[in-house]
Amino acid sequence: MSELKRLILSASIGGLGYHPGAPASQPQRLTELGHYRQLLRAAERGRLDFVLLEDGRAVTGEWPVGRLDALTVLARLAPETSSVGLVASKPTTYSEPFTVSRELATLDFVSGGRAGWDVTTLASSAEAQNYGEPRALPDAERRLIAAEYVEVSRKLWDSWEDDAVVLDRAGGRYLDPAKLHHINHVGAHFKIRGPQITYRPPQGHVVIVAVDRGDPGAPLSAALADVLVLRQPTLVAAQQAYAEHQQAAATAGRDVRVLQSVLPILGATAELAQARAAELDARAPAAGGPDLLRAIGTPAQVADLLEEWFRAGAADGFHLLPAMLPGDLEALADELVPELRRRGLLSAEYGGRTLREHLGLAQPGSQYAGAPSEAFTAYDASPV
Repeated sequence: MSELKRLILSASIGGLGYHPGAPASQPQRLTELGHYRQLLRAAERGRLDFVLLEDGRAVTGEWPVGRLDALTVLARLAPETSSVGLVASKPTTYSEPFTVSRELATLDFVSGGRAGWDVTTLASSAEAQNYGEPRALPDAERRLIAAEYVEVSRKLWDSWEDDAVVLDRAGGRYLDPAKLHHINHVGAHFKIRGPQITYRPPQGHVVIVAVDRGDPGAPLSAALADVLVLRQPTLVAAQQAYAEHQQAAATAGRDVRVLQSVLPILGATAELAQARAAELDARAPAAGGPDLLRAIGTPAQVADLLEEWFRAGAADGFHLLPAMLPGDLEALADELVPELRRRGLLSAEYGGRTLREHLGLAQPGSQYAGAPSEAFTAYDASPV
């Protein structure tokens, strides 16, 4: 079995469903807060480790629908949940790390340490044109920008040490100036002095998630992310990818969790599940998307497959892509999760309060701890 005592379970909650044949009914739900509240409550009821709310920057696709800003929605609903991790998509293209790292730190504070960041880049010309560019940047450039963007964000989160704020009223001190740092980052794409104006996040660093969506310009690196979400359709391919990413993480001195995406279609019997899958397939466009693990059957049959992959070293867990939302996520939480729990693959309760604790990831210390600081001058009104 994997070195983890239990498998990690997460789900995407964007759009109207992840099967290409899912009917685009009631698209107005995507702008209703109650829709997302229902999804988050189902995920927390099933003790999922995190949910991921995707975002975009253009109206595209066969069924164009309006969407709300992912991070704003999750920040609004954070106080209505207590444990489930909240991962928001935020692109590293046409934005600034100072602003985005602050927004993500804020989500970490309002959620009590449950924030995650799905690092994306903008690949379409439609998105680029919304930011005044004629076409998307080349793949290699988007990857390089993303890597530096994450590096800068981590530096900004580290610019306040954990105990920088002292609140010494008697001594008239609000903070220890030796523990506030300029980052003085000068790179190929960003030049940022710092420090950040939001304190160090409760988790130290917001959890970085990288998802394989088939975009060669998006970062998918164990040296960059804390969680990799892959999409291999076969056990052998998944085992190979898992081993490669874990080796890359070890080489980089990092701890990474590797999840496999899966599109489960449940039925009370195997025949009913197959019939439902066939109905959805018949509605799907002729041109299919990238290969993806599909799990069709009763909750016990789907659990058999997930257990096989977990025990065979193909994944640390699974990222669920519900065929239709919200119904399929609720079915997975209420029918599949109890079956996995009966097998000892999931715990009855969360393994901690923060997303890092859910995932078994250590909280990083500030890279500037103990270093000389001049950042207190950041409060001067004089030009730098």
